[in-house]
Parts: sequence; structure tokens; C-alpha cells
Amino acid sequence: MVEHLTKRFGSGVTAVADLSFSAAPGKVTGFLGPNGAGKTTTLRCLLGLVAQTEGKATIDGVTYREIENPITVVGASLEASGAHPARTARNHLRMIASAAKITDSRVSEVLETVGLTAAADRKVGGYSLGMRQRLALAVALLGDPKVLILDEPANGLDPEGISWLRTFLRHQASKGVSVLVSSHVLSEVQQTVDDVIIIRSGSLVYQGSLHALTEGGPAEVVVRGPNIDQLVLPGQWSRKSVANGETVITGATIEEVGRAAFEQSLELHELSAKSADLEQLFLGLTAEESPTNQSVNGKGGPE
Repeated sequence: MVEHLTKRFGSGVTAVADLSFSAAPGKVTGFLGPNGAGKTTTLRCLLGLVAQTEGKATIDGVTYREIENPITVVGASLEASGAHPARTARNHLRMIASAAKITDSRVSEVLETVGLTAAADRKVGGYSLGMRQRLALAVALLGDPKVLILDEPANGLDPEGISWLRTFLRHQASKGVSVLVSSHVLSEVQQTVDDVIIIRSGSLVYQGSLHALTEGGPAEVVVRGPNIDQLVLPGQWSRKSVANGETVITGATIEEVGRAAFEQSLELHELSAKSADLEQLFLGLTAEESPTNQSVNGKGGPE
């Protein structure tokens, strides 16, 4: 839980400003914001890597430094480059497990969980970025923690890896784990998370369920037909044409659009509704930083 968290660097830079939020057990919570919004700084405060200027950052009511055996409570992955390149993945995990009095059998379990068993005895220096991401997740899982804090875990994963990550995160939440994941891949976030936290310039702009956010946005109706461009719309509706003879209408329900097409004797080949797009909502909520922000497509730099 983060309560009125503020972090200043020197006298002129406020990275996090009076930020408060929580991540519930049994849910995947997406932590979103443009580059430089303060996401990584907030996660580092939660993990005791940075001392906050004001406020609290706690896990299950205590600070990270107060947890007696943190590896069994919190699993974290803030970067994918923590292993020595000359060490194998198995030995990297064994070293960490030994310090935490975790058995070798658990090392084998987490290697299997993240799909690295076949490559476990290869040196990490020969791993791709996606494989190093999986290894970082294996480290986070070693202590079978009840909280996972992950910063850009999809970075470097191929489409198959991203699909695997989605299943992995959902499985962890199904076990009652609190999963807090920072990501710039908004299309994937929309398919994965239960709740979202969106920050801008270090301050909270939205916290709540993904469903409430997208359902509260401008719903769209997709309608397709040979003469759909002839559909006359009431003044409160708006229309934008898209490819393949489709028209997207906002400001109306699917029932209203269907009725209008029927009354105007227009043939329909498709009539469907979709929720507001998370990327559009995100850009609207973080508009102050959008001119220089390239993060929504995964091309932005580190915070």
C-alpha cells in the first residue's frame, strides 16, 4: 500500500507527489503512466531501494525492510539483467536460494514454471532478453511469495512469450497473490489486468477496475453493410469511417444503431459493440505528458 507517498530528488525534481493506492490480493493490478511519471521510483520505494521524502510505502502493513524473510513475502523483478553472464540460470537461482535457505527442488520448480528447464544449464550471457525476463520471474517466485511486483515483465518477449506471461500472471492471481505490474504494452494490459492505477507527473489520475474505466468511456458500435454510409445519424451520434466498409459510431447503443438501420431499410452484415479502448483513455488521462511520450507502443526510454 502506498499512502501519501512523495519522493523528491534534490530541490528541483519531484518524482512522486502525494501518491496513494493499493493492490488487492487475488488480482492483477496494472500500474500505468508515461515515461517519467514516477512508476519505477514508486516501485523502488515499495522495495526499500529508495527512501521516500514523505508518506508510506508498505507491504502487508510493514515496510520492506521490516519483513523478516522478504523473499517469502515479496517477489520482485525490476530489471532482467541481474544475473552474472558467466553463470548458468540454475546456478544463479541456487545461489539466491541457498542464501534464503530454499531447497534445490524449488529451483527446479520455478525453472519449470517459467519455461527455462531446457536452458537451465546454459550461461546467462547467451540468453535473449526474453529468456532473461523469464529468469528474473523465476527469481521472484523462489520464495513462493504472496506479492509480486514486476516492472515491464513483457519487455523482450515474443508474441508466444507475451501470451505465456498473460497466463502466468492470471494463474498467480488465482492463487491469491497480489500482482502489481508496470507495463507500456496497453493492448496486453487490457487483456490481463483486473484493476488499473494510472499516474501522471507522479500523481494519481485513476484507480479502480479496468471494467469501470473502459465501460465509463465512450462506447463504440461497429456496423458494416453495403450502403452503411447512407445511414442518417441523429445529432448526438458521431461517425468515423474505417477500412473494409465499416463505420464506427459513438454516442449510441447497439440497439439504437440497429433500429435506425432497420427503419432506414439498410442491409447490415455486422453490428457489434466494443468497450472504449484503453490506449485512448490512457492518452486522455495523461494528456499533459503526451507530446513527448512514446511509451504506449513500448518504444519509450526508461524512467
